[in-house]
Amino acid sequence: MNLLQIAWRNLENRAVQTVITVVVVLIGVAMTLTVLMLSGGIKEGIVRASEPYGMIVGSKGSANQLIFNTIFLMDRPLGNLTQETYQSLSMDSRVTLAVPFALGDSYEGFRIVGTSTEFFRLKAAPAAPDYFRLQAGRVFEAPFEAVIGSKVAQVAGLRVGDRFVSTHGVAASVEEERHEEHPFTVVGVLDRVSAPSDKGIYVSMDSYWESHEAHEAHGADEADEADARAPGATGTWDTVSSPGVPGVSKTSSPSGAAGESGGSGATVASGTSRAFGESGAGASGGAEENEAKQGVTAVLVKPKSYVDLMQMYQEINRGHEAQAVFPGQVIAEVFDMMGSGEQILRYVSYVVLGMAGLTIVLALYGSAVERRRTVSILRAIGAGRRSIVTIVLLETALVVVLGCIGGMACGVLFTGLLSIYLGTQLSITVSVVYSWELLGVVASVALVGIGAGILPAVSAYRTETARYLNAM
Repeated sequence: MNLLQIAWRNLENRAVQTVITVVVVLIGVAMTLTVLMLSGGIKEGIVRASEPYGMIVGSKGSANQLIFNTIFLMDRPLGNLTQETYQSLSMDSRVTLAVPFALGDSYEGFRIVGTSTEFFRLKAAPAAPDYFRLQAGRVFEAPFEAVIGSKVAQVAGLRVGDRFVSTHGVAASVEEERHEEHPFTVVGVLDRVSAPSDKGIYVSMDSYWESHEAHEAHGADEADEADARAPGATGTWDTVSSPGVPGVSKTSSPSGAAGESGGSGATVASGTSRAFGESGAGASGGAEENEAKQGVTAVLVKPKSYVDLMQMYQEINRGHEAQAVFPGQVIAEVFDMMGSGEQILRYVSYVVLGMAGLTIVLALYGSAVERRRTVSILRAIGAGRRSIVTIVLLETALVVVLGCIGGMACGVLFTGLLSIYLGTQLSITVSVVYSWELLGVVASVALVGIGAGILPAVSAYRTETARYLNAM
């Protein structure tokens, strides 16, 4: 029987102690690897999601909220930029691409994003292929056509040719305000890119605002009826601003510009509902004077050069209407916040690993004390001190190796399960990330664990043969 077999038999004789020690090592390794792989997967998902985007311009407010809403389809939208601001950005000679975004509607929890066809030509790098590619169908061309992400198609069961009705707002509500007048038709399904776009529904800007026009006009009609039924109504109208569409307008149609005779009239502008307390002629003149405003939630701006980029960034942020944000800035802040939580979890894992090392020391040291007589017998039949030390170290190595292998398996399993769960809760796809750092962690744990067996080995080495044999 060789030394390895003797070490294994010794562990079998202490099965309960051995299992407990292996489990403690397993938990420590699994926790450490899960924290490292999960944080790496989240970071990779965030970076992957922001690859095709550049400088984002939106209204003044929280930069984090602007980025999370526009890129990650999370949080609530900020106020709208005016159409004039968007036009000035898109027509700037320093800009090669200006992609608008309008958010505020949803379908079964999936965000509806009003944008332009340029969105589907975004690239992660100048020489890279299009980031967003179609799995089936085509890009929207006519009003109320929609291109959906792969996750939307999978969860909602939508396919090319299916129709659906959007809901006003991005959060679940008891009383949903549905845009029944303008159902969307699915004309394309995006290929999976493991990014928030998988959970997005993309429509044209015209479609987005026309659905809002119908919603706002319906709301204005209901308010008018309520006023007419109210006791003491005088027939005088106050201006009613469009809910959720600040500073947004569009030229109203000639057919709706003229008010009725009798001193009051109402006209529904494209994108805005208005009631006028003037004569019919005055209302008509006001409608012709005021151009309808349709704003955008955010604009993706890609200037021609780095110099143009920095100039525009400074110019926009010096103004009072908008802010320019680099996604990398927000992502760096997110990584900093993640780093603090990750560090805490690492410390907890290190404590568990320390407990595992202490458990190994106590278990093997106790075993060495209990087996002094056995060691003396081995010495008496010819086993050298070196062989005794080797047996103890082999026992330690077997415990540590079993714990590390089990910890690696459980770490991968836990990370996979958590990544699936987080993928259903977040707008990013969390993948299991493997790196050499993980092997370094396992190797370090193995070395420290084996090192923990030195004390029991030394104790066995110093055992006095004659003393414990005479005790028989």
